[in-house]
Amino acid sequence: MHLPRFPEKFNDEPLFRADAFLAYLEKVGVALSHRPAPDGVIISYQKSLFDHVVDTYPTERARGYFGNVLHYVEVPECRRTLAIAAGFGIGAPAAAVLAEELIAWGTKSFVSMGFAGSLRQDLPPGSLVVCDGAFRDEGTSSHYLKDEAIARPDPSLTARLMRALDEAGLQYAVGPSWTIDAIYRETPVEIVGYREMGALVVEMEAAALFAVASHRGAAIASCFSVSDTLAELSWRPEFHSEPSVQGLERLFACAARALDQD
Repeated sequence: MHLPRFPEKFNDEPLFRADAFLAYLEKVGVALSHRPAPDGVIISYQKSLFDHVVDTYPTERARGYFGNVLHYVEVPECRRTLAIAAGFGIGAPAAAVLAEELIAWGTKSFVSMGFAGSLRQDLPPGSLVVCDGAFRDEGTSSHYLKDEAIARPDPSLTARLMRALDEAGLQYAVGPSWTIDAIYRETPVEIVGYREMGALVVEMEAAALFAVASHRGAAIASCFSVSDTLAELSWRPEFHSEPSVQGLERLFACAARALDQD
């Protein structure tokens, strides 16, 4: 079955958007935050990264609706207001809702980062990957984009992210990911197929986030620290290994610099 079931939806407007929901919250007395929307947000899925950010940088939790997920972060030498979003769940639908609401609030630049599973033997756990496209094997992006097989990030922000990684002296690979929202249904035939199509890693959010950002006129880049490998058609997890965890920490510092640049 093709998604969406009614493709004529692309010629129609939604009944309500995220800005209407935020306006409703304010109408009933729910503050969005005690501070304005941050200029840039780093979207995080792993608690280890959030704990590192809170332990390393001065942070302030938003008070109000976004207090459930958002902490403002003071990164040295950054001029723009930055925040980390965490604790909202995982997967394409959760990430898309978060992005929609933050964009409606006023944030226009994002870097999504998290763990990803390697599809290639030359990308072991701890490898860093910058995503330049995502094969759409989830449902959310189908309601934002028509027939494109790959969703793309913002090229300028992605270039700034790579420049920040270069300046930090970090090695990384660049290529597409395979986005799937059924984590326990990743099969050998898909791993081989997407690897032959050029995918470096598998993850759960990038395609949806790229689609939302493109539709709403926001900029987003995405990067990963390899945490497990499926390259040999068996699963080898290393989510808690030092290289995997440190990979995210290094990516965070580079993402903050990328979001602070014009």
